[in-house]
Amino acid sequence: MNTEKEKRIWEIIEKYPLILYLIDFNYLREITFKSTKIYNLLKEMENYIYPTREDDYVRCYFYLFLPVKVKDKLKFVPTGFCYLKEFDEYEFFVHTKGGIKIGKGDEELPACYNSLIMRVYEFMKLQHQDPIFISADDIYKHYLVGEVKLKYVTKPKMSNEEAKQIIKQYKDNLKNKLPSDDITLRDYLEVVKIVYEANGLNVDKDLKELYKSYADGRDCGMIDLPLDDKEAFKIWRNSKAHCGGHPFEIIRGGLITYGVYLYPPREGRYTIIANDFIEEYINAVKEFLRRKIPFRAPDLIDVLKYLTGELIVKVNDYSDFPKHLFILYSEVENKRKIKWEEIKEVNYRRRVK
Repeated sequence: MNTEKEKRIWEIIEKYPLILYLIDFNYLREITFKSTKIYNLLKEMENYIYPTREDDYVRCYFYLFLPVKVKDKLKFVPTGFCYLKEFDEYEFFVHTKGGIKIGKGDEELPACYNSLIMRVYEFMKLQHQDPIFISADDIYKHYLVGEVKLKYVTKPKMSNEEAKQIIKQYKDNLKNKLPSDDITLRDYLEVVKIVYEANGLNVDKDLKELYKSYADGRDCGMIDLPLDDKEAFKIWRNSKAHCGGHPFEIIRGGLITYGVYLYPPREGRYTIIANDFIEEYINAVKEFLRRKIPFRAPDLIDVLKYLTGELIVKVNDYSDFPKHLFILYSEVENKRKIKWEEIKEVNYRRRVK
């Protein structure tokens, strides 16, 4: 970058003061401003750049860059915006952090949002006139999505040798099958109790009360069934088990997390699902193996990769597994091991002389 270009970028930063981390971008609460002034500004920006994506509903432009000062160095943050055709509104977003909507009206944007959009606008015009290439090294890493093995974030909880032994035991255990899938509620709750015992929970209650103590609670009427009636449990499984509740979430999750699920036998085996409660899940799996209970564990490999630190997880975004794992850039201990996504700048329209 030539000195004159960098000087002009610093002038943009100084002209529009901004403390980026103080801006409230909330995925759960959409913020909408009615500002014809900013609406028209975004409309003008469309004259400089080609859409990255367009269909019957939206016309989107990403990525444009926001210049920022980080420890006296020049860095960039990926941003973008979409025109929402049905609503005649724009949605402006900062990559990995969410965004705001802009419609027509007499509102003035708060200074922080105004500075944010104006910096992007001014730098876009500068790029249109005299472009520079922006690489991953130039991007402020808190606003970029990457991937890294979990062992570079936190210390592994299990050795690779132990994980291999569990896999071997699990493969051997798949030879075991129940004589029939037709079980009673008592049969099911007895296996549920084993999960609780494996996790050191208090099991000094009758089976139904024990389930009520630790399960999700939305049982679709399962707990009202007689304990020893196979036909009643079979009819309930086929007709009412999928009522919209969580009868098989035997260790309840939190507000946005999912707990441990144990499904009744299918083709002679129970099925246990981990979700967000990895420790409770693996404790149950080990106990099932010890007691030679026939079961499937479809996400066992991912769980063992998680525990050994070999699982590839996302940085600055939610990982695919566990479902609600979110790792910030600042939490990664060995940052050199992160593989960053490729961010491509928008294509600029030809300058008119």
